[in-house]
Amino acid sequence: MLSATEVIALDGPILRSALEIVDEYGLSAQDSIVLASVLSHLERNQPPESCFLNRNTRDFDDPDIRELLERGRCKFFAKFGAALGHISSRVKDDEAGKTG
Repeated sequence: MLSATEVIALDGPILRSALEIVDEYGLSAQDSIVLASVLSHLERNQPPESCFLNRNTRDFDDPDIRELLERGRCKFFAKFGAALGHISSRVKDDEAGKTG
């Protein structure tokens, strides 16, 4: 997992986006920075699919937040086991596609 980790540097656009998220979705400044960072990363890298794991369901497990993430082909998971199951199934699907 460490080899797939990327640190997202905070920059002006991310902080401006975080302020908009505070206003629009009512998240705390800290949670808004987290979400703005994730959304920025999705926009810059445009992965075919990705996951956002965060135990803070009170703020992030919200239909509007999920929709924002899903626009970037990103699924929200609050439980590590659920995310691991999803990732494992995707890896198996990819491996089956390569051998099948």
